[in-house]
Amino acid sequence: MIFPTPFENEAQQLAHRLQQIGHQVGETMGKAPRKISIILQNQTVESNGFVQLAPRRSELLTTPPQENDFQDWLNQLAIHELRHVVQIDKLTGNLRAPFFEQLAFAIYGITLPAWFFEGDAVVTETVLSPSGRGRLPSWEMPLRTNLLSGSAFGYQKNYLGSLKDITAGYYELGYFMVAKLQRDYGAGILDSLMTRMARNPVRPYNFSRTLRKLTGYNTRQWYQKTMDELAAEWRKQEVVRQPVSYPVFPVHESPKPESWLLPQVLPDGRIIALNQGRQQVPTIVALDKTGAQQTITGTGRQTEPNFSYAAGKITWDELRRHGRYGKRTYNVINLYDLKTKEYRQLTHKSRLFSPALHPAGSQVAAIAIGWDNAVQLVLLRTDDGKILGNYSPPENMMLQTPAFDASGNKIIAVGVTRAGAALIEFDCNTHTFSQLTGWQPQQLTRPSYAGDAIVFKAHYDGIDNIYAFNRADGSISQLTNVAFGAFNPSFDEATGRLWFNNYQSDGYRISWLAGIRGDHPLAGKKPDSHISYFKPLVSHEIDLTSIDTTKQQIFASREYNEVKNLVNFHSLSVDAGNFADFSAIQPGIYWLSDNLLNTAQLRLGYRYDGDIRSSEYFASATYQRYFPKLSLEYRNRGQVGTARVSEGSETGLTSLRWREHVTTFQADVPLVFYRLNHTYTMGAAVATSYTSRYGLNEPEFQDRFINHIRFPLHYRVYAGHSVRQRALDIAPRWGQHFSLAYHHMPFDDRIGSVRFSLRTAFYFPGLLPNHSLLARFSYQQHNGPYPVANDIPLVSGFDQLRPMPVDNTLLLSYRFPLAYPDWTIGPLAYIRRFRGGLFADFQNVRTGHPFRPRTFGIEFRSDMNFLRFYLPNFDIGVKLIYANETGARRRVFATYGIGYSY
Repeated sequence: MIFPTPFENEAQQLAHRLQQIGHQVGETMGKAPRKISIILQNQTVESNGFVQLAPRRSELLTTPPQENDFQDWLNQLAIHELRHVVQIDKLTGNLRAPFFEQLAFAIYGITLPAWFFEGDAVVTETVLSPSGRGRLPSWEMPLRTNLLSGSAFGYQKNYLGSLKDITAGYYELGYFMVAKLQRDYGAGILDSLMTRMARNPVRPYNFSRTLRKLTGYNTRQWYQKTMDELAAEWRKQEVVRQPVSYPVFPVHESPKPESWLLPQVLPDGRIIALNQGRQQVPTIVALDKTGAQQTITGTGRQTEPNFSYAAGKITWDELRRHGRYGKRTYNVINLYDLKTKEYRQLTHKSRLFSPALHPAGSQVAAIAIGWDNAVQLVLLRTDDGKILGNYSPPENMMLQTPAFDASGNKIIAVGVTRAGAALIEFDCNTHTFSQLTGWQPQQLTRPSYAGDAIVFKAHYDGIDNIYAFNRADGSISQLTNVAFGAFNPSFDEATGRLWFNNYQSDGYRISWLAGIRGDHPLAGKKPDSHISYFKPLVSHEIDLTSIDTTKQQIFASREYNEVKNLVNFHSLSVDAGNFADFSAIQPGIYWLSDNLLNTAQLRLGYRYDGDIRSSEYFASATYQRYFPKLSLEYRNRGQVGTARVSEGSETGLTSLRWREHVTTFQADVPLVFYRLNHTYTMGAAVATSYTSRYGLNEPEFQDRFINHIRFPLHYRVYAGHSVRQRALDIAPRWGQHFSLAYHHMPFDDRIGSVRFSLRTAFYFPGLLPNHSLLARFSYQQHNGPYPVANDIPLVSGFDQLRPMPVDNTLLLSYRFPLAYPDWTIGPLAYIRRFRGGLFADFQNVRTGHPFRPRTFGIEFRSDMNFLRFYLPNFDIGVKLIYANETGARRRVFATYGIGYSY
């Protein structure tokens, strides 16, 4: 386990926990996890984790989320990620470093569908802990809602997702499909499944064929069988619960999903909410009684949707990142004044979450989580962001989503420990915490004051609903009985009305109650109706108790020696660049080394260039711990060229061949910043090289041959800005990007080569939503021995046109969505979107030159997945080009393109 020094205490507890669960987490697969390095990332405010090979490691992002379930965050994370280790070891455990980790990870990703390995991990976290996502109605809610609403989508749509409908994620889908396997065939089915696949790891459709062999059903059939059973179970639950219909607001006219979260009342009676959807970025809006919407301000990236209103001010938290280091992130507090329409960032480089405004607007209460996971309730002054007080809860319990009462003297929050969740109240006068409820196996969220009561979300009856805690007698009453889920209660003191979010199949709407009188006190409540799909599996695993810290072993810890662990060869590969780009792949054989902290890379390789029938040897090293990213590369390669030969009046060409050593050094500083819904990028790079040539095949040209190219210098600076894209946007609505490059040879007078280039790109919104206009202007200037080298984007179909020098290009393109078909083409492909485009490409735009496109045309593209793989996402298309000049090889022709992303 590798961790920063401040995290020692949490690391010791986690190590103890891992030792407890190590053998149990792999019991149903008949495999104990093999040794793996676990890296605790405490400088990010995001909450996640992953396991990977090449190199073999697991990273746990240790900051707890603000709406987690009712258990310790690291406990849930450890169980989930350790189960992934078991899966990898079971399937590909014999393929190990220093040569085969990348191959093992590829087999794992190709053989197992994502829904299986993530769903299996969720089953494990649920069975091996008193909590877990499988126990949460809110987690299964999208799938349950779709099935009960008649939107029973097919396997590929529910698995691979949709741009036009809300679908169950592959985590949720996988949880139920894997749980059903164990429910129907016993715990041993997973061991049998993985063992059989491991015997034939490269067999096509390995998972589906093995599933059919063991159960008689292929993947699609098993999906349908699971959905049929779930629909029947949830209909029974609906009959038992007898949900009530509530008015929903606003009326949704768009065919795409849209939500209005966290409704709160303004003094003029309008509702303020956080508007999210496929056709817009998150925006705080105000809604009147007719549903007419006014935009107040956009928000940036958030770890959880959140904002608070009081006294004409709005506060919310927002993600920021360190410009250079992407895993060093912050959560800052923003403030917006509705009267002056002014925005201020109240804190900088902070780790503050879920801000709540004092009723007078003078203070903000927020949850601070330190690098050691120490939790505090923090009070800030809204005038200048000054901290007025830091208050630590008892036993470092996790605090979530605080809210002030009407007087501003008390704050209510959710507290979470290994014992469960409870309502915790803080007295601002005495600075003391008190526990209002007992610890409960409930996901309690968003408590707020409602007169003398406290309203909050819980799931006592098996569905998320709004409840009220009576401070006088400590009783809890159920206020709502919705069909799918109720969240985010907010009480209007002026009218006595309770507002809340009411989930529907196309997003979260706003509903209300006339008051907070509970019609369903818990003393006489209906039994918990949650289908608890995991319960038959509990006997297959051992439930774990909480950590006994009195008996906890203290493990020895020492300073991590980065130098000693700098080189870590793990894989042989056919590409040195991790297959990031089709066009950049240079097939060969490469030996890869990456250290565990991802700060050092080493590559050794060989490839054969069939075009010139020559071998190339390659070595590179990259180190990126410090502010500049440093790269050193060496190549020994063959080259070919031609020389002009004159004999009398006749001139001819002769072929030349030689080899060369090329050593290249580069330093670059890439920077990225976030602010609201804007992203800013900038950076600079400088590179140089030394080339030594030898082995010329025609010695008579040796006196004219340049044997050494000494330290040419290459500089590049760039800057960019773009507005955050909406889910359905083809490109950013607004964006500006600039790049300058300069190349020269100051240390070699024989080669007076100078190259300069400018690239720009400007994004504009199109005529209709999600349309995009892109204008790219580029300019280059060069002299010396390389006059035909082009360092800027060229017009479409350039290789089919008459050759001519290129000074500049102006490339215009208008792109737009055509349809969102969600088509399934058997097991071969799943198409999410069709896109169209128009383009016109100009070359050498200048005074006295006709302003007309050299080429123009149309394009048609599609976003799709192949062979039911969740990743990569493919972008495949065709361009029909018209050459607007005489002398072109062809006037009309087509080009084809394929790209992919992860």
